[in-house]
Amino acid sequence: MPLYEASLAWEALRRQSLSEIGASIDLSTVQAQYYPLARQRAGSEELMGLRSKISGIAEEFGFPSSVSSKNLVEFDRSVGPEVHAQMTIMPADASSIDVWNFINTAVVPDVVLWRYGKFNSQGKKWSISEDRLFDMTRTTIGRLWWRVHLLGVELAGRLGEDEVVNLLEKPRIGGYPMLSRALGTRLLTFSSESNTTRRMELFRDVTKRLIRKMAVQSVFIMTAEQIDEFVTSLFVESAAALSLQTGVPQAAPSERDNQERAFTTDWPVF
Repeated sequence: MPLYEASLAWEALRRQSLSEIGASIDLSTVQAQYYPLARQRAGSEELMGLRSKISGIAEEFGFPSSVSSKNLVEFDRSVGPEVHAQMTIMPADASSIDVWNFINTAVVPDVVLWRYGKFNSQGKKWSISEDRLFDMTRTTIGRLWWRVHLLGVELAGRLGEDEVVNLLEKPRIGGYPMLSRALGTRLLTFSSESNTTRRMELFRDVTKRLIRKMAVQSVFIMTAEQIDEFVTSLFVESAAALSLQTGVPQAAPSERDNQERAFTTDWPVF
């Protein structure tokens, strides 16, 4: 669904109640656009099945009533794997915002408003950030599909919401599954070993160091083992800078390390 069509549809949706929106959805007549080389097209049965799955999980967490933010986060964790399993699409398709415009606008608009919208009783209109409707990295349903695709079901369910956002909303990091999974796994391992309460502070420092190093060092040519070693070294550096215990034994410096350190120390700086 193109942006202009989705925007027009949301102008009308914002003025309806959740029950009115739910009653008006008819996926047997909705017009969807397909690209010419699509090998398989989702029909009304598949779309209704997806809607039933998402709305059913939402009802388990209190939809359509107002619920706590904790319930909403748990909804995200529960619905993500189901959306990923039910929508058998390729990453190239999932990279199109038009796909998620259609899901948000035509399939589950009432769930989208329940998740991120706020109803103004005086103006009798819903307010919702456009990022949650039309932005590729923050779209309500699409980000959950990508979360599971990039991190895997188990890791996506164990990481905190802020940690996932810090990881996946940086495309150079989160867009590479091998790297994002190594970062998430190492964070959980570190937390269990050190029992730190500064987990998010550590993770932010790690991602900053990673972005700086990626300017001169490519992770895309590394093997899985090399990425694990690289990520572990980042956590060790960050933990040392923040005075945290890593639980990772550090090797004693070799003679070559000492020579290199002496060289960099003695070299004049202008």
